[in-house]
Amino acid sequence: MNVKKIKLADIDQRIDGRIRPVDESHAAIIAQAFDERGQETAIVVRYGSGGEDAPKYILVSGAHRLRAAELVGWDSIDASITKLNADEARLQEIDENLIRQELDILSRARCLYERKELYLKLHPETKHGVNRFSRDATVATLKFATDASIKMGVSERTVHGYIALYKNLQPETVKILQSTVLADDRQELLYVGSIQEPVLQVATVKEAIFKGKKPSELREAPIQLSGEALWLQVGKKEASRVLKMEVPARRVFLDELVKAGVISRDQIVEAA
Repeated sequence: MNVKKIKLADIDQRIDGRIRPVDESHAAIIAQAFDERGQETAIVVRYGSGGEDAPKYILVSGAHRLRAAELVGWDSIDASITKLNADEARLQEIDENLIRQELDILSRARCLYERKELYLKLHPETKHGVNRFSRDATVATLKFATDASIKMGVSERTVHGYIALYKNLQPETVKILQSTVLADDRQELLYVGSIQEPVLQVATVKEAIFKGKKPSELREAPIQLSGEALWLQVGKKEASRVLKMEVPARRVFLDELVKAGVISRDQIVEAA
């Protein structure tokens, strides 16, 4: 990648879709360093589509540095220009965030969930059920969970656990939880994910934050259902959702629900 000075006005920051929102206080610290020592590490950008109204460059990594340059009053910044496409660039952004220790549980789960989708798109030969020994398969490419676990320095089971956690959260729920203390509370995130109805899940999180409570503290007393048919209906509905998960993710998710006290181990045995 070549490094050159480019104008801030020519860069599309893609702020709304970034994994980590820009922290103004952190950007201010970097701005002070820029003012004292100048820029030591270039940001990374990729070329835009080249359309008439399209941005000349799109930010890949370095959102805090870019914001710092704005705070200092610079009109240009050192940038490395990569030839990565949109999916490859997003994968790079995710990987850079995954190695950060300060990333909260929700953000890490989101990173891994999105990384899996991108990884399978870029490496379809690693998808479960694909014949990896076919003529078109790239056997040297690691399956997603293995690749992610190596990069993060964790077990494949941990990777599956994060993905299962995020998969059960509504997009609106994620937006509400970001940058709150609940974003780093695994037990509460699992509880929220166990609320199957989308509207109820979002409403529960909103009410909890408004009241300054944890979502699980708003849990109502168990509904007294009468009749075996009604119990079967509820059981089948919940079981169908869980059974749609891949086996490793399903096993980890159920174990996490037991640890969080949402369900009991006996319920898993009975539903098996």
